[in-house]
Amino acid sequence: MAKKKVKYSKHIPEQEVPDGRKSPRCDHCTVMACWPKEPGDILKGPGDCPTKNYPDIIARAKEIYMNDHFHRKMQLAGARLEGMSSQTPPGGTEINMKMTRVEELIMFSKMMGYKKIGFAHCIGCIGEAKILSEMFQARGFQTVQVNCKVGAIEKGEIGIQEDEKVRMFTFETICNNIAQALIMNEEKTDLNVIVGLCLGHDISFTRVSEAPVTTLIVKDRRTGHNPAAALYQGYPPCNFYYGRLGKPMSETGGR
Repeated sequence: MAKKKVKYSKHIPEQEVPDGRKSPRCDHCTVMACWPKEPGDILKGPGDCPTKNYPDIIARAKEIYMNDHFHRKMQLAGARLEGMSSQTPPGGTEINMKMTRVEELIMFSKMMGYKKIGFAHCIGCIGEAKILSEMFQARGFQTVQVNCKVGAIEKGEIGIQEDEKVRMFTFETICNNIAQALIMNEEKTDLNVIVGLCLGHDISFTRVSEAPVTTLIVKDRRTGHNPAAALYQGYPPCNFYYGRLGKPMSETGGR
């Protein structure tokens, strides 16, 4: 039986869909063929390059970008925002970063025509949510803020044991992320922004939210909400602090 062939771009030759796909390992790639200097370099990636192994799926993705109104609008706005935020001057090679993520969020909301923005925030990020709300309101947006502890449901009521609490033997309430999303749905927000929700709770919020969701702040109390810090200090020459994360077990028996 003839192999299926796919052509999804004028810059890439027709490709055969492989019988046995190799799982992508882009973290091992030294070629970066998907960010080529010339179109002729696109298929020079390693054998496990997803461009080579999944041409049919990439073709399907392009069809979605072209024909699905929601995803087309998101893709175009995101790409245009990237250009506005970091465009290289004519003749240059460096990328000039012009906008912070907060500025990008404001600009993106304007580009998409959003009017009402919801901020689903951790109780520990009330200050950040207040500042964000004031910034957005100053630029003509309506805002909705819902704290994660809304409803004050005690953790024991959903099965959390005393020794699993932050403070044992106290009245400690759950992070009620589903209620946050349901309230945002009732408020009919155009976009919801996660501001420091717990890991796992952010996933449930995203699944229940009817409006699109983006994350502005990822909770990481240890690094001041900068999870990338653990990566920057995980390898030489700055591996003295988080280098243990790259080993099965640290020399001192830590995580």
